Amino acid sequence: MSSKTEHILNCAMSILVESGDQGLTMRKIAERADMRLSNVQYYFKTKELLLAALLEGFLLEYADSMHLLSFPMNFEPQKRLSLLAFHILNDIESSNCSVIFKEIWAISERNSSVKSAVEQYYKQLYSMLFEALKQVAPMDCEDKQLDNTVVILLPFIEGYCITSSNLNISTKELADQLGSMMYNILTKSPN
Repeated sequence: MSSKTEHILNCAMSILVESGDQGLTMRKIAERADMRLSNVQYYFKTKELLLAALLEGFLLEYADSMHLLSFPMNFEPQKRLSLLAFHILNDIESSNCSVIFKEIWAISERNSSVKSAVEQYYKQLYSMLFEALKQVAPMDCEDKQLDNTVVILLPFIEGYCITSSNLNISTKELADQLGSMMYNILTKSPN
């Protein structure tokens, strides 16, 4: 990604956080980026393409952080699962995801191309979580058990993104509980 593209996306993200979807226009992005509108449109023809790039950036950033993870194999599977949960929850708390995703979800209800980008984002996130779980799950785990776990984990993550600031539990405690829940799903016989 070029530095100009990154600069435009950072400006768009800051406007989205400050003003929401209603305040996010290509003209305002150009002003914030100290560029001409035509220059911004050279990199992103439409607001929808820009939002899709924002989603892709979130996913790439998340993928990078997942690739940096290492879980000692001498740890019990439940401990490794708790560490994975802690990483996921901590990542959510340290980003602007709750604000950004509320806005992008709202836009996706009115815009089919943004909705497609959101759907693609979730497919890719599903795959990333599946692979991450495969690394930390008990050895005899089947794909169906991994799938069952991701199907529960994914909506939990998205809900946590919105509600985390209102929960009265430490990230570590919640990660331990989530690790225990995942372990139970992964060790239950698949149906």
